[in-house]
Amino acid sequence: MDRLTAINFCNLRSALFMTLMGSLLIATLPAASQQQGVDYSWELKRDKDNIRIYTSPVADSKYKAVRAVTTITGKVSSAVALVLDVEACPRWAELCEKSELLETLSPTESYIYTLNDLPFPVKDRDVVALVEWTVNSATGRTSMNSIATSKDLVPVGRAIRLRDAIAQWHFEQVDENTIQVESFAHIDPNGVTPAWITNMLLVDSPFKTLKKMTAIVESGQYDKTTVPFLN
Repeated sequence: MDRLTAINFCNLRSALFMTLMGSLLIATLPAASQQQGVDYSWELKRDKDNIRIYTSPVADSKYKAVRAVTTITGKVSSAVALVLDVEACPRWAELCEKSELLETLSPTESYIYTLNDLPFPVKDRDVVALVEWTVNSATGRTSMNSIATSKDLVPVGRAIRLRDAIAQWHFEQVDENTIQVESFAHIDPNGVTPAWITNMLLVDSPFKTLKKMTAIVESGQYDKTTVPFLN
């Protein structure tokens, strides 16, 4: 059993990942990445290297939502295994300095801590999030829903703690060798941020994240990693 398989097995074996949403859920999330009950008006902001980035205003919020879509050569299980490898976050998620599993609630739910390194002079942000994985039993569409919580399982330190943030990942096998990957996020940075930081978070960061995710998944590093809830 390789290291990553062992990590996933141990997580699943615990009776008790981020709900960034208490039992094994097999459910259907919205067809498009979004918060239910919210109307979006997606505008294409970047279409490059097979990655499309969209933003949309959100009613009653000063901050826009962002959605990113791409296709990757590989299997859903490999992409999910990468995201489940919490400590690997800095290798592929732009701005991620550190991520760790705090508490496993069920085979598909955990509390996760993530510290994001933002460029000076902006203060870093961190979050304690409840993450839930779901699988659509009819289509095989695998989704991760992550929402910031008020639980301070990690003491507040030098970083500003995010209290209002939701993020989603959706993976679906298009054909034998291709998966569609979709991400969504709507985040209140909990403090004033310059316009260039906002643009970076909405466009540059998801673009670079998907570039790095693609490279790792297509390298085959996670092809032999077992994800039991996908079986």
